[in-house]
Amino acid sequence: MPGHSNKPVLKLIAAVIFMIIIAAAAGALSSCREYDDKFDVSYYFKTDPEKAVLDFIYAISNHDSVYIYDNLILNKDKKKLSREKYLRELTEIISDVENIEIKRIVYLGFENDMSKVVVEFDVKYKNKETSHYKKYIYLMKENSRWKIVFDKTFI
Repeated sequence: MPGHSNKPVLKLIAAVIFMIIIAAAAGALSSCREYDDKFDVSYYFKTDPEKAVLDFIYAISNHDSVYIYDNLILNKDKKKLSREKYLRELTEIISDVENIEIKRIVYLGFENDMSKVVVEFDVKYKNKETSHYKKYIYLMKENSRWKIVFDKTFI
Protein backbone atom coordinates (compact mmCIF):
# COMPACT_ATOMS: atom_id res chain seq x y z
CA MET A 1 0.00 0.00 0.00
CA PRO A 2 1.40 3.34 -0.93
CA GLY A 3 1.78 5.66 2.02
CA HIS A 4 1.54 2.81 4.57
CA SER A 5 4.18 3.20 7.25
CA ASN A 6 5.85 0.61 9.44
CA LYS A 7 6.65 3.25 12.07
CA PRO A 8 4.07 2.01 14.65
CA VAL A 9 5.41 -1.55 14.37
CA LEU A 10 9.01 -0.35 14.66
CA LYS A 11 8.12 1.77 17.71
CA LEU A 12 6.46 -1.25 19.32
CA ILE A 13 9.50 -3.45 18.65
CA ALA A 14 11.83 -0.77 20.03
CA ALA A 15 9.65 -0.43 23.15
CA VAL A 16 9.67 -4.20 23.72
CA ILE A 17 13.46 -4.38 23.30
CA PHE A 18 13.87 -1.45 25.70
CA MET A 19 11.66 -3.19 28.31
CA ILE A 20 13.68 -6.42 27.95
CA ILE A 21 16.93 -4.49 28.51
CA ILE A 22 15.48 -2.75 31.60
CA ALA A 23 14.22 -6.08 33.01
CA ALA A 24 17.60 -7.74 32.41
CA ALA A 25 19.43 -4.87 34.10
CA ALA A 26 17.09 -5.00 37.10
CA GLY A 27 17.57 -8.74 37.33
CA ALA A 28 21.33 -8.38 37.19
CA LEU A 29 21.34 -5.76 39.94
CA SER A 30 19.10 -7.82 42.20
CA SER A 31 21.43 -10.78 41.68
CA CYS A 32 24.23 -8.98 43.48
CA ARG A 33 25.04 -10.21 46.96
CA GLU A 34 24.35 -7.78 49.77
CA TYR A 35 27.63 -8.51 51.53
CA ASP A 36 30.06 -7.64 48.75
CA ASP A 37 27.88 -6.60 45.78
CA LYS A 38 29.35 -9.39 43.65
CA PHE A 39 27.15 -10.73 40.88
CA ASP A 40 25.72 -14.12 41.86
CA VAL A 41 22.74 -15.46 39.91
CA SER A 42 21.97 -18.15 42.50
CA TYR A 43 21.74 -15.45 45.22
CA TYR A 44 18.71 -13.99 43.42
CA PHE A 45 16.76 -17.24 43.87
CA LYS A 46 17.43 -17.58 47.61
CA THR A 47 15.08 -16.60 50.41
CA ASP A 48 16.04 -13.59 52.52
CA PRO A 49 17.09 -15.82 55.47
CA GLU A 50 19.32 -17.86 53.12
CA LYS A 51 20.85 -14.63 51.81
CA ALA A 52 21.66 -13.54 55.37
CA VAL A 53 23.39 -16.88 56.02
CA LEU A 54 25.34 -16.60 52.76
CA ASP A 55 26.43 -13.08 53.70
CA PHE A 56 27.52 -14.43 57.10
CA ILE A 57 29.62 -17.19 55.52
CA TYR A 58 31.16 -14.79 52.96
CA ALA A 59 32.02 -12.35 55.77
CA ILE A 60 33.72 -15.11 57.79
CA SER A 61 35.67 -16.21 54.73
CA ASN A 62 36.83 -12.60 54.25
CA HIS A 63 37.62 -12.09 57.97
CA ASP A 64 35.04 -9.31 58.08
CA SER A 65 33.87 -9.36 61.69
CA VAL A 66 32.76 -5.71 61.39
CA TYR A 67 30.16 -6.61 58.74
CA ILE A 68 28.86 -9.45 60.89
CA TYR A 69 28.55 -7.22 63.95
CA ASP A 70 26.97 -4.30 62.11
CA ASN A 71 24.53 -6.29 59.96
CA LEU A 72 23.87 -9.76 61.36
CA ILE A 73 23.84 -9.44 65.17
CA LEU A 74 20.55 -8.82 66.98
CA ASN A 75 20.42 -5.61 69.02
CA LYS A 76 19.72 -7.59 72.22
CA ASP A 77 22.96 -9.52 71.64
CA LYS A 78 24.91 -6.33 70.96
CA LYS A 79 23.86 -5.06 74.40
CA LYS A 80 25.40 -8.13 76.09
CA LEU A 81 28.90 -7.62 74.71
CA SER A 82 30.83 -4.50 73.77
CA ARG A 83 31.55 -3.96 70.10
CA GLU A 84 35.30 -3.93 70.72
CA LYS A 85 35.29 -7.18 72.68
CA TYR A 86 33.04 -8.89 70.13
CA LEU A 87 35.21 -7.77 67.20
CA ARG A 88 38.40 -8.82 68.98
CA GLU A 89 37.04 -12.28 69.85
CA LEU A 90 35.44 -12.99 66.47
CA THR A 91 38.49 -11.74 64.60
CA GLU A 92 40.63 -14.16 66.61
CA ILE A 93 38.22 -17.06 65.98
CA ILE A 94 38.07 -16.56 62.20
CA SER A 95 41.73 -15.61 61.71
CA ASP A 96 42.71 -19.21 60.89
CA VAL A 97 40.14 -19.49 58.09
CA GLU A 98 41.65 -19.36 54.62
CA ASN A 99 38.54 -20.08 52.57
CA ILE A 100 34.98 -21.38 52.88
CA GLU A 101 33.23 -23.28 50.13
CA ILE A 102 29.47 -23.58 50.50
CA LYS A 103 28.21 -26.97 49.38
CA ARG A 104 24.49 -26.67 50.08
CA ILE A 105 22.05 -24.25 51.68
CA VAL A 106 18.36 -24.93 52.32
CA TYR A 107 15.62 -22.85 53.90
CA LEU A 108 13.81 -25.13 56.35
CA GLY A 109 10.94 -22.86 57.35
CA PHE A 110 9.61 -20.51 60.01
CA GLU A 111 8.58 -21.41 63.56
CA ASN A 112 8.54 -19.68 66.96
CA ASP A 113 9.30 -16.29 65.37
CA MET A 114 12.48 -17.67 63.79
CA SER A 115 13.55 -18.92 60.39
CA LYS A 116 15.80 -21.94 60.14
CA VAL A 117 18.40 -22.52 57.43
CA VAL A 118 20.76 -25.47 57.10
CA VAL A 119 24.09 -24.85 55.44
CA GLU A 120 26.83 -27.34 54.60
CA PHE A 121 30.28 -26.01 53.90
CA ASP A 122 33.96 -26.86 53.84
CA VAL A 123 36.42 -24.68 55.71
CA LYS A 124 40.02 -24.63 54.56
CA TYR A 125 42.28 -23.42 57.32
CA LYS A 126 45.63 -21.67 56.97
CA ASN A 127 47.39 -24.83 58.17
CA LYS A 128 45.93 -26.49 55.02
CA GLU A 129 43.49 -28.70 56.95
CA THR A 130 39.93 -28.83 55.66
CA SER A 131 36.84 -29.57 57.74
CA HIS A 132 33.27 -30.20 56.63
CA TYR A 133 30.42 -28.68 58.63
CA LYS A 134 26.64 -28.93 58.60
CA LYS A 135 25.12 -26.12 60.64
CA TYR A 136 21.56 -25.13 61.45
CA ILE A 137 21.32 -21.34 61.54
CA TYR A 138 18.42 -19.63 63.30
CA LEU A 139 17.41 -16.13 62.26
CA MET A 140 14.98 -13.44 63.40
CA LYS A 141 13.76 -10.42 61.52
CA GLU A 142 14.76 -7.14 63.14
CA ASN A 143 14.24 -3.74 61.52
CA SER A 144 13.29 -5.43 58.21
CA ARG A 145 16.55 -7.45 58.13
CA TRP A 146 17.27 -11.07 58.96
CA LYS A 147 19.79 -11.46 61.76
CA ILE A 148 21.37 -14.53 63.31
CA VAL A 149 20.16 -15.77 66.69
CA PHE A 150 23.66 -16.56 67.94
CA ASP A 151 22.75 -18.15 71.27
CA LYS A 152 20.42 -20.67 69.61
CA THR A 153 22.70 -21.24 66.61
CA PHE A 154 26.07 -21.63 68.30
CA ILE A 155 25.33 -22.84 71.86
